[in-house]
Amino acid sequence: MQEIAVFERREAVSDQQAPQQEGYLASLIAGLKTMNLWTALSCLLMLVYSFFFWDRISDYWFNPNWTTDDSLQQAYPFYQVFYPELFRGDLITEMVEGYLPPIHYGLSYLFTWMTGDPLMMGHWLMLIQIVSALGFLFFAVRRAAGTAPAFFAVTWLLHTRHVMQRMTSGLPRGWSPLVFSAYFYFALSGNHWGMLATLTLGCLLHPPATFVIAIAYGLYLVIRVCFPETRKTYLKPLLRLLLVSPLLLLLTLKVLHRPEKIGSMVTYQEALAMPEFQKPLGRFPFVPLRPALEEIKSFAFQAFVTRFYGAPRLLKRYIFELIAFLTLLLFYLSYKYRRNAVPLPLITFMVAAISVYFASRALAFKLYVPDRHLQIPFAYVWITIFTIGTWRLFMPRDLLTPIPEMKPFPRLSTRQGAAASVALMMVMALVVGAGGVGLNGAMNFNFSRTKKGHAWEWLKKNTPIDSLVAGEPTLLDSVFLFAARQGYVTTETAHPFYRTYNEEMKRRIAISLRAHYAKSWPEVLALLEPEGIDYFVFDRRQFYPETLKQVTYFPPLDELARSLAQFPPEAYAYKNVPLTAEGNLPAFVVHRDGWSMVVDVKKLREFFGAGVVNG
Repeated sequence: MQEIAVFERREAVSDQQAPQQEGYLASLIAGLKTMNLWTALSCLLMLVYSFFFWDRISDYWFNPNWTTDDSLQQAYPFYQVFYPELFRGDLITEMVEGYLPPIHYGLSYLFTWMTGDPLMMGHWLMLIQIVSALGFLFFAVRRAAGTAPAFFAVTWLLHTRHVMQRMTSGLPRGWSPLVFSAYFYFALSGNHWGMLATLTLGCLLHPPATFVIAIAYGLYLVIRVCFPETRKTYLKPLLRLLLVSPLLLLLTLKVLHRPEKIGSMVTYQEALAMPEFQKPLGRFPFVPLRPALEEIKSFAFQAFVTRFYGAPRLLKRYIFELIAFLTLLLFYLSYKYRRNAVPLPLITFMVAAISVYFASRALAFKLYVPDRHLQIPFAYVWITIFTIGTWRLFMPRDLLTPIPEMKPFPRLSTRQGAAASVALMMVMALVVGAGGVGLNGAMNFNFSRTKKGHAWEWLKKNTPIDSLVAGEPTLLDSVFLFAARQGYVTTETAHPFYRTYNEEMKRRIAISLRAHYAKSWPEVLALLEPEGIDYFVFDRRQFYPETLKQVTYFPPLDELARSLAQFPPEAYAYKNVPLTAEGNLPAFVVHRDGWSMVVDVKKLREFFGAGVVNG
């Protein structure tokens, strides 16, 4: 009887849910029936472009053998999910972890545990970053303009390769598009609690992007409060923002704090005197800064002109003037025909982006490199202004309310929608004409597990987990991520931004170069043993006669590298490997392939202690 009663209750619940489910289905069918031609076409455009976008990078994305070069320094710490002591006390790891904001670190930790591989973790985070950024942008534009332009905006963002490849391999920088997209959605929706949540989470995800939207949102609220008709609505959100701003600032400073062993960041004046930053040969050739207008022309219009496509020379030369003219024309038509074409949150975002850019020039490198504040923010400036503004030029006049961003955008008539769609097609023609199809290249998937040979796989399988590995610094870039072993110093991790850290890295690079180009094996031992190095990796390609003539390194160690490489190949220890009495390679040469030769330092000491026959 109890089973019958339970069955009858389930049937009753099922009967109650059926009309509701039919209602959802009917709503979906009704939505498809009412989808007009331009909405269907823009949706089809997005789906087709998404397919080709995926098709072009499908050989790399979710391929466990591929990543981007920046992952070599920012993904490897998550091996500690499985081996907590692996990089304990390592100076390089402490510096790298300073670049990993808390939420990013937590998500990376979780996905590494789920996938079992820090490299694959990056692929999943990349998916989350792309989908969430596109999703928030879609709903933001849909709220302000409509479904058709929302599909168009998503397609345009996918087309903007300079933005999309910043999300390759799920690095911290990949959260900035999500932060910007969330700002537009919550600001255009009038969701102030959502904005506060975005600011809070943004401080823990990507502080530089959050700094931009904080200024944009604050300026937006201040302007609204200045007008009597909107003051009542926006005064409380402004007061809340002012109240939490000190807490957000403290949170950001906590995220950006570096320990004393890393040191403080160099100032711009100090960078001017450091070879590491000098153009054109420095490891980070940032100084002297380019003139502001020149930098803006180069980096602020990459939503149109891209280095991945050779745009017509005339168009490429005058794209700055053309976009400036079209922007002014859009605002003029909006004013002339009394259309609120460009909502205020878009304008304050543009003001905030350019303000942060000039602030970063004045405070370099405290706000990192100035051109980084142009690439992604201004891609969003043009995508939102031209997509939303162009569509809203054809809106009915009754949309002109004191708070338009808080009202869903009404459907346009057939004639209005057709005219707006034609206008967007003209924008698309400009984007494709200046930037091509936007599918060139492998989207910065530029590093594979075997790009520099198989030594890393051998080290991972055949060496103690606490081994310290040194070698030619650039060849050694792979050691952290692909060998899961602590590296003595690599070119990728030798950052000059922090004073104390930079001095130690220069010392280690000098030792690595001297050992690599040592004249004798006793010299190799004398350099490596005091540093506690267990394995040393020689770059075999550097010892060809033609290659030795071209050996160099980044300043200020370029002169040292050239002086060490000025001798014939036979002068170096690498070319004079002692042979055993049987004529075999000695036991200390534990691995050789086309790229590298790995030497076990402890076995090298044992070999010399036992005596050798020189080959």
